[in-house]
Amino acid sequence: MFVVETVRTMNIGKADPAADPAREPKWLEALDHTADAGIIVHADDLKALFTRAAWGMFSVITDLAAVKAAGKVRIAVEAADRHALLVKWLSELNYRHVTEHWLFCRFDVLSLTDQQLEAEAHGERIDPNRHTIYTEIKAVTFHDLQIENVDGRWTAKVIFDL
Repeated sequence: MFVVETVRTMNIGKADPAADPAREPKWLEALDHTADAGIIVHADDLKALFTRAAWGMFSVITDLAAVKAAGKVRIAVEAADRHALLVKWLSELNYRHVTEHWLFCRFDVLSLTDQQLEAEAHGERIDPNRHTIYTEIKAVTFHDLQIENVDGRWTAKVIFDL
């Protein structure tokens, strides 16, 4: 399969998107993918990588500048390994979005091992007067899923089925 990577311009003075959710951070790359969408995220540690993957997924779904961190949801997931844990984490967030109509804009990973994650996701319920939904994610896939550490810098690549 041929993957075309399209990197959007990302100029933000701070590494944390919560500081300015209207702009895409430097650590996030959007991937254009046939019938799918994807992201590549970079971080200095695994907690930040999982946080940024969640933020990146919601940036595919909506304009995060319009989402307020008015409420929070506690999430705990378990999986067989780190790759499955990332898919399960993002899938649980997407499930909350689809079934409970949440949009999340901030993520606090409280604890993380290779098989367990506990976090708080901050956001609000969808308000059609303020929120534009760009697309719905049907599934977080294992297709071409990557989590790598090169020279102390973590990178994850995730493809979403739209």
